[in-house]
Amino acid sequence: MLKGGFQECPRFDIGCRTANFLPERRGWIIEQAAAASLSLRRRVVLWIAAHDDSWLFIVLYVGLGLVLSMTISLFWLVAVVAAHAVLEWFALDGKGIRDHRLGRVLWHLKLDIGLVLVALWLGLYIEVLFGLAGLGAAARAGAQTAARAVAWQRAIRGVLMTADEAAHVVKAVATRNGGKRKPEPEAEGADHRIPWRRPWSRADKFALAFTTTWAVLILLTPLLTDHTVASTLGVLASDLHPWPAR
Repeated sequence: MLKGGFQECPRFDIGCRTANFLPERRGWIIEQAAAASLSLRRRVVLWIAAHDDSWLFIVLYVGLGLVLSMTISLFWLVAVVAAHAVLEWFALDGKGIRDHRLGRVLWHLKLDIGLVLVALWLGLYIEVLFGLAGLGAAARAGAQTAARAVAWQRAIRGVLMTADEAAHVVKAVATRNGGKRKPEPEAEGADHRIPWRRPWSRADKFALAFTTTWAVLILLTPLLTDHTVASTLGVLASDLHPWPAR
């Protein structure tokens, strides 16, 4: 037996040498594993805090919202926006901001919420839009024409949804570029102030007006269209079903 509890091993005895190696290096291995785990956690926390500046986030956010909402249902667009809200919640926590977190998250996502409302509005007012285009009367002319009208409806809604997601891209890129600006010295401590109590920028005013407009139009659907309150709720439920019947 050697000093420190190590055994004297024959030259080619791998088992003996391994037994000597593990006790000596176990502490170092544990320390390195803990450091790697801490480093990974820190990178995740930093990415969450700056997710709006990440091209990976922008591509996933817009791509998933567009693909899932057009191929399955609008429920998944809402789910993607909700996932963004969760990221924003933890980003605020990482910055040490814990007051009015729900309000701050909703304020940050006010334009995203408006874009979701546009998508829901399309489902409620699609008949009005196609009626203005003359497709409503055409759909009543016969089965073949009706099928063609439905195809037109899907195509136009797809175009409108693409425009909706393009607005997401513009918003995400604008947020990313805005985040790269060097803060002014007097504004460096302003992040902890409640955002709606600061002076509103033009972007804030536009986002609030935009979101409010579409929310009001959805609420007025029974008055502005042929829908009743029940049919309005039925359309919204159908659009927001995660796995709608095809």
